[in-house]
Amino acid sequence: SVFALCMFLPAATCWALPTGHHGAGLTDCTDPRFFEETPASDAHVNRLERFSFTASDNTEPSSIKVQVNLKPVEITITPKRSGRFQVDARLPEPVVAGRAWIRVMGMSVDGCHQLHTWNVYADSQ
Repeated sequence: SVFALCMFLPAATCWALPTGHHGAGLTDCTDPRFFEETPASDAHVNRLERFSFTASDNTEPSSIKVQVNLKPVEITITPKRSGRFQVDARLPEPVVAGRAWIRVMGMSVDGCHQLHTWNVYADSQ
């Protein structure tokens, strides 16, 4: 049983509760969601200079971080009437050939972390 196993492990390993970003015990939280990607996942474009997506209303906007091919990208976050957030990104240099791996990381207001990725392919000709 779990109790028997815990007798042989450090107490913190067995009894620790996950904590939210405010340090309180975390018993239930809701992941933020990232959706409505433009260009869409697996889209083929001539070149990728800009992209956007929507973050759910439970997202802590200051926690949103974006990378393209593991390089940080500056973003602009605009609140929507719905409570959601419009996130727009402009690349310092466009991707003109190959895959652009877009990686979004963020946290909900109650402390859940989320990672969302998608690919866009640049086929300049």
